[in-house]
Amino acid sequence: CGPHLIVRKGVATCAACQPERRARESAGGVTDSDEERVVALINQDISATIGVGFDEMVAESAARARLFVDAPHDYEKKVVDLVQQRLHDERGDTNWPSCPSHPNHPLWYSGGWWRCEHSGDAIAQLGELAGSQA
Repeated sequence: CGPHLIVRKGVATCAACQPERRARESAGGVTDSDEERVVALINQDISATIGVGFDEMVAESAARARLFVDAPHDYEKKVVDLVQQRLHDERGDTNWPSCPSHPNHPLWYSGGWWRCEHSGDAIAQLGELAGSQA
């Protein structure tokens, strides 16, 4: 029930499970600085392409992913995928981020790069969409 929930970084946890959540966050391979870095880079890409106002959604996605992913590289990909899916579903923008060569499809994130699915070209590293999509 509501009075027993604790919301931290947008993710609700029951009071009884809060110590387990904190232990999971501190024992996993993903650090606070990993989380902060990924959130900042994704926010840069969103700001450069569709504007501001998505910080809370990005922070929540990052906090949620941290509960299930231990490796920093896997974590980065998971957070990007979660945020992209949420933007597609919740905002109805199924082309985010749009491919500069083929604006009718999105770029997909893999190997540290936003890539065109048709050509396979690496378009921009995470956090660098500003220079590639004017």
